[in-house]
Amino acid sequence: MNFFSPPSEKEKFSVGSLCYTPAALLYVCTFLVLGGICYNTLAYVLVPTVLPITLNSFGASNELIGLIVGSLPQLMNAFMNPVVSTASDRFRSRWGRRRPFLLFATPFVAASLILIGWTPEVLEFLRGHNYVTEAGERTAGIVLICIFMIVFQFFSLIVGSVYCYIFPDTVPGHFMGRFMTFMQIGSMLGSYLFNRFLMGFSADAPRLVYTLVGVIYFIVFTAMCLAVKEGDYPPPEPMAEKTGSILSRTVKVIKVYFRECFGCKFYLFLFIGTAMTQASTVCRTLFNSLFATRDLGLTAHEFGKVMGDGALISIFALLVAGVLIDKLHALRIFIGTGIVVVIFNVLGYFYVTDYRSFYWIGILIAVIYAIQCLCVIPMFAALFPPDKYGQFSSANAIINCVFLFLANWLGGICIDKFGYRFIFIWDFMFTLAATVFLMIVYFDFMKRGGDRNFKAPELL
Repeated sequence: MNFFSPPSEKEKFSVGSLCYTPAALLYVCTFLVLGGICYNTLAYVLVPTVLPITLNSFGASNELIGLIVGSLPQLMNAFMNPVVSTASDRFRSRWGRRRPFLLFATPFVAASLILIGWTPEVLEFLRGHNYVTEAGERTAGIVLICIFMIVFQFFSLIVGSVYCYIFPDTVPGHFMGRFMTFMQIGSMLGSYLFNRFLMGFSADAPRLVYTLVGVIYFIVFTAMCLAVKEGDYPPPEPMAEKTGSILSRTVKVIKVYFRECFGCKFYLFLFIGTAMTQASTVCRTLFNSLFATRDLGLTAHEFGKVMGDGALISIFALLVAGVLIDKLHALRIFIGTGIVVVIFNVLGYFYVTDYRSFYWIGILIAVIYAIQCLCVIPMFAALFPPDKYGQFSSANAIINCVFLFLANWLGGICIDKFGYRFIFIWDFMFTLAATVFLMIVYFDFMKRGGDRNFKAPELL
């Protein structure tokens, strides 16, 4: 295939050994998007917004909430992601190399999530058998949620580490941009439906929320794994020749990895800038629902309406943003959204005092962050060395995990000390710092050729 010429009709609907008709490609993409809606709603909407409310009902401190909901998953991800990703790359079976991991983990994800919602009933059972005293019930509840959460995160990270890798294995590259746009829109739609219709029951009927999402996730994700077929893969490359001790070979590989990924200021500042952007959302993700209900006096239904409407409006914003990203470059749009977020946080800190002001600021921030999120993959694709894209993506993930582990812990401490309104100050500080780092990257980007002639820095 000539990269610079339009693909033929056969190439357009082919990927690896797979060849689709237009209808078959639509069928596969539909199931992938449905699976993405369920997983993203579970991992990025339900757990960060509802689990803090569940833990708060047992008397958990905000510091503990930050550790359990935010820091612990990041620590686990830093160790699990490279191992699971590498194993998936090298795995071969009649079911493919990705689906066996997804099918194995899915029932455990659903079951552990449902158990979190049924923690009060599990406690009642334990108390009835004299395993828990009434005085220690709150502590036992937090311990149970921690156990269920660790199990949930372990298997959820297996899914999260592998799921996005099935896209290039099953979707032709010519359609990847449009596919990712609809994946993002689907995620926004899932967020809207959850916040609009289920969020209101999170405090009064958590069993309903956790059970319904867990069951839907299990059914849809399993159906996706069965409907989407992987093609044939060549045998994995043989392992490196075993010369020297295991320790010396490992140290050599690690040294090369760190030298290439972190020895260049351009990429190091890019990693730090995007990691700070991720860290900037920590307090809002974990404590926005508590700020709305505790400080502003909103009901859970009112909070769900704000978040749901923000997700729905974001869908329309993404359609426009996709065109702007192609025309203006993803790095520029990413930096521009950071500047807007800084302004909105200043306005939010001083003027969000009731439902109306929370509604408008909440929706505006949700839209801007949705656009920023859409920029990430195109930005990395444009800036990372093409032949080492996976390597640099994993390096970026490591920096993100470190920042998010610390941010979730420190964010909880700050909220305990300064109150829920501190979410605006936290977001302001981290986004401003991220924008400074990314502006340095941008000026270096322009020196290296800019939009049309960018030349990636030479690796050490």
